[in-house]
Amino acid sequence: MTSHFKLDDRLSVLRAEDRFRTWSSLDDERLCIICKRKFNGRQVEIRRFGNRKHELRCPTEGCNSRPHLWIYRTTPLVSHVVESDWWRAANGKHERSEPVSALRTHAQRI
Repeated sequence: MTSHFKLDDRLSVLRAEDRFRTWSSLDDERLCIICKRKFNGRQVEIRRFGNRKHELRCPTEGCNSRPHLWIYRTTPLVSHVVESDWWRAANGKHERSEPVSALRTHAQRI
């Protein structure tokens, strides 16, 4: 059952039910990696169950994603990181070194 909550209660539910990221306010934004929608805490769909449990859902109609599929708006998606050659920026080198196999290393010692 979809319920309407007072703002303070809504923030409390977001904090309690989203075990993956923190909510400091209802204006905090997330990005759904399924439907690519950007939304804030006021827009999250909250369903209340009879046993005092709540379920959080993406506010996009037809998208059933849950908090584990929401990222901070500023978090780059993996595809963006891969495209940007992140390993070069991380270690300052402009070429990747080839891994040496254990067999090759062992053969050189013989």
